[in-house]
Amino acid sequence: MESDLTIFVDLDVLAEMEDHALSDTSVELGGVLLGGCYEDQRGRPFVVITDCLRAEHYESTKGSFKFTHDTWSAITRQREEFPPELQMVGWYHTHPDWGVFLSGMDMFICDNFFNKKLDVAYVIDPCRGDRGMFQWTAASEQRDKRHRVRRTGGFFVTASRFRAAELEYYVAEQSSTMPGTLPSRSIAASQGAPVVHLHQPRDVQPPWQAMAVAGGLALQFLLVALLAWRTLTPAPAQSAADAKLSSTLEKLTTSLNSMEARQKADLADARAQARTEFLDQAFRELRSADDGAISRLQSRFDQTAKLADDVAARDAEIREMQGHIKETRSKLQDFEIAAKRKENSLKSQLDELATENSRLQADVKKKKEELTALAPKTNAKKAETEETSGSRAFWWWIGGGALATVALVAGVWWIGSRADGAIQSAAENEPEATEKTEGRRT
Repeated sequence: MESDLTIFVDLDVLAEMEDHALSDTSVELGGVLLGGCYEDQRGRPFVVITDCLRAEHYESTKGSFKFTHDTWSAITRQREEFPPELQMVGWYHTHPDWGVFLSGMDMFICDNFFNKKLDVAYVIDPCRGDRGMFQWTAASEQRDKRHRVRRTGGFFVTASRFRAAELEYYVAEQSSTMPGTLPSRSIAASQGAPVVHLHQPRDVQPPWQAMAVAGGLALQFLLVALLAWRTLTPAPAQSAADAKLSSTLEKLTTSLNSMEARQKADLADARAQARTEFLDQAFRELRSADDGAISRLQSRFDQTAKLADDVAARDAEIREMQGHIKETRSKLQDFEIAAKRKENSLKSQLDELATENSRLQADVKKKKEELTALAPKTNAKKAETEETSGSRAFWWWIGGGALATVALVAGVWWIGSRADGAIQSAAENEPEATEKTEGRRT
């Protein structure tokens, strides 16, 4: 279609996504697409997908796929190893035996994580061999939920010009319902890297199915004819040729049985594809029905999509709350571990203090015992010292009294001798004094 977004996918990236899809068909798998968004000389945008990253730590079931916080953390770490110009341009996931479409949960992922104008979504059904690329439409800018995303008519697979044959063979091997168009080898070599455009016609049955059915019927008819001939013909003595023929028939029977099983599987896939195309055609015809039927169907579809979005939003809130609870539990465990370590440290310090206290008490007890042993000697020395001090004081008092008595006697004697001398001197000088007195009187 003219309005399709031009998308180029590297051959190795396509092979990587196909291998991832086939690794487990019991649940949905997915990842992100890396590349760049550009414009050609006419200003028309196109997307180039050059690498992909498988999602890890995801949540998935048979019919759903969810990116988790751990998924984005792992993708962020892996993207650091790539050049900064390599950006996320979309995502891919699988629908094992469910067909190629975008469910309500898929639209929730597109709306919340891959909502840029040129972001794409790639869906693979590894069981039915179907795959398809989805792009945003102009209706997404007006938030028209009915026509926001649509499936493109195909995309281009690129590889080195030296791998042109490998590219064409790989694309043809992947799915005959998506034939590839490749230029001739000379043209591809002159133009550089070859490009295969994968498109999927809706109303054309692949030619190999009719040939396979005709071949299977022919082999079954041959087998029935051989069995009838063996049954109706009389059985002669078995010869070497008969033994060889019998062995050949057994091998042919085994080969036919295996071929019949493969044909049944191919027919089942063809019927499933036809049923899917019939449903698509019926839905397209239903679009042209009366307005009441379309509006009712659209109303129910919108209600279902809204309920799916609400459920997805609640699931996201629940996951966020679970993440907060997990983080809080982790912090609480860290706090308990730190408190336990602190408690052990305090116990160790208390044990050390108790040991030191016991040692100090033992030292005090030892000192007391030593003091108790030294107490009698100290008392004896004290008594001896007091006795010596008392005797010395007694003799000091005796000596002092004797000295005082001698001093007193000496003083008395000295005073008495001075008094006698004074009396004698006065007696000798008394007549002269009398004469002098008398002479004055005359």
